[in-house]
Amino acid sequence: MKEFLKKSASALSIELTDEMLEKFQIYFDFLLETNKSLNLTAITEMKDVVLKHFVDSISIVSYFDLKGKKVIDVGTGAGFPGIPLAILNPDTEFVLADSLKKRLHFIDQVTEKCDLKNVTTVHGRAEDLGQDTMYRERFDYCVSRAVASLPVLLELCIPFVKQNGYFISYKSETLQQELGQAKHAMQELNCSLYQEYSYTLPETDYYRVLAAFSKNGPLKKKYPRQAGKPKRNPL
Repeated sequence: MKEFLKKSASALSIELTDEMLEKFQIYFDFLLETNKSLNLTAITEMKDVVLKHFVDSISIVSYFDLKGKKVIDVGTGAGFPGIPLAILNPDTEFVLADSLKKRLHFIDQVTEKCDLKNVTTVHGRAEDLGQDTMYRERFDYCVSRAVASLPVLLELCIPFVKQNGYFISYKSETLQQELGQAKHAMQELNCSLYQEYSYTLPETDYYRVLAAFSKNGPLKKKYPRQAGKPKRNPL
């Protein structure tokens, strides 16, 4: 696993140290073991886990310098992209948010096993956390690999970002269509598309794109709306 991960990351010009690779190995082993009793991922083949979870998660470091920043991962699930990014960026503060306590318990165990001092978890729905002064507009970056349409993700994620910070969404071929649907959301949430970064995962035709949105000004107090509304009635 370590050899394949190192080679695959290097194909994206990301170099991993032996210490990082060892932490990924611990994460990999514990993910597959825990997945037998807790449904964390449908992806379990070694190469698929490495490419679709690990390498995809860390792709952002090819384009953004997270060192010394404060980052929140919304809807982290089994810890993607937060844990892989935390392994690569020990000087960066990561908050991993999810609505399911069982997943966060798994992540807490991972951080302990991997000796990650730069990760904390928070339980709650993004709509509620985004109105909490502890988290609202406190982060340089918000990242999310959560599966939701862009208008929904923008309302859930932009509230965490400081003015002049960024929300980075991991997307695929549907991005252009979703951008068309998100014009009103961008206006309402005072954000705009900053840049798109596209890449193909090594040794595959798996197309990915990072859509980075800049927070251009203050956010209206009513956003995010109460739990469930962003998904039921997207902006």
